[in-house]
Amino acid sequence: MLFNSFQYWIFFLIVLALFYSVPFRVGKVLLLCASYVFYMWWDPRFIVLILTSTIVDYWLGILLESASGRRKKLLLVVSLVVNLGILGFFKYYNFFAGSLATLLHLPQSSVILQIILPVGISFYTFASLSYTIDVYWGKMKAVRNFIDYAFFIAFFPHLIAGPIIRGRQFISQIQNWRRPATVVVQSGIVLILSGLLKKIVFADRFAIVSDKYFGDLGGHPGWLSAWSGCVAFALQVFFDFSGYTDIARGCAKLLGFEFPLNFARPALSRNPPDLWQRWHITLSLWLRDYLFMPLSRRRRGRFALYRNLILVMVLVGLWHGANWTFVLWGAYHGVLLLSHRVFDRATAGTLLSEVMRKRLFVPFSVALMFLCYAVSVAFFRASTLQDSAFILRGMFGFHHVTGNFLFTTGTVVLFFISLFLAVAQERNQFIDRLALAPARVQIPAYVCVFLTLELFPVTDQVPFVYFQF
Repeated sequence: MLFNSFQYWIFFLIVLALFYSVPFRVGKVLLLCASYVFYMWWDPRFIVLILTSTIVDYWLGILLESASGRRKKLLLVVSLVVNLGILGFFKYYNFFAGSLATLLHLPQSSVILQIILPVGISFYTFASLSYTIDVYWGKMKAVRNFIDYAFFIAFFPHLIAGPIIRGRQFISQIQNWRRPATVVVQSGIVLILSGLLKKIVFADRFAIVSDKYFGDLGGHPGWLSAWSGCVAFALQVFFDFSGYTDIARGCAKLLGFEFPLNFARPALSRNPPDLWQRWHITLSLWLRDYLFMPLSRRRRGRFALYRNLILVMVLVGLWHGANWTFVLWGAYHGVLLLSHRVFDRATAGTLLSEVMRKRLFVPFSVALMFLCYAVSVAFFRASTLQDSAFILRGMFGFHHVTGNFLFTTGTVVLFFISLFLAVAQERNQFIDRLALAPARVQIPAYVCVFLTLELFPVTDQVPFVYFQF
């Protein structure tokens, strides 16, 4: 069930009605069952994986709380091995086995398995690991109620593509659940409508442009084609993923739960660190807290810091997909972060540093950062390293042809509308304030949204980009 499908909204309204017709202790069991039905809609076989991860980490959490010393470390290792082992086999076995076979000049068919990637496995694995690691560190108590823990892992709005929630953020909400206030319900409706607009009106229209380019690279040589195709995909993936997140957060609010913010207008980022504080925030914070900080505590020094930075970003790339293109995508962003850190350190206190802090410099820095991100699309969207090389040669003029501008008049208009809305939200938070507005403001706004959605009928349901991760 896709969030932009009629099926999903029938499912959600039925679940919502049933949930509020029973006491919460029954309602959470109902939501857990609905979450498993939602997950099995894609492939019922993979329910075994999420149940295995849930049962193992539930018991390990209880054992970790009372354990100490070597036994405690061993229990954490078991959690890491089980969760990362399942993730590694289904997501990375073919990648590493195929790469090794190529290195040894063996036929890939001799090692490659017919493995289907379970949907959402990267997201619920990280959620589960955050729980056992936090219990190990003593940051939260182990959960004794199995239904509460299983509900935290499987809750359907975040199950497929995030945001990545943590046990200490969410389990207390289960244990202290309260019926949402009117303003929370209104905020949830605004988020859902915002997410549908982002997906149907913006993302799916930019997808037409990006699919035209990436679906026929050889037919679109030249720098103008390459840049328009990569910029289109950069816009598509933002509106697609942030649209999903808005819908997920909105559905959770209507059920009385709060998910963390996952996007904060990343297209307005001024530099690489700012980008990762705005883009996929829950993943950035997860990696900072559970990977980068533990690595940095062990070894100090500038070299160790830079090495850890590159390592973490390479792992971010691998988290997105089992392909060398994703490895290079992560390494590219690692180099951007490292370069910014070195440059910032070298220019600290200079006239250049003061100029760059001026308000007039902001549009230039935002545009430069967006172009740097668009370059990374050559790795993120391409299927092979050869395709990435072709795209980069086109972007930087090595094809010696101009190419075609792939944006239509409509998509150019959408681009400027999205830029205007992003700046307005950044300055005035007008979307958030809509939930607090009186009915005479909200009702016309909702009517306009529905009319807009009607103008962009769904011919083919385009899957959300991050479902593959």
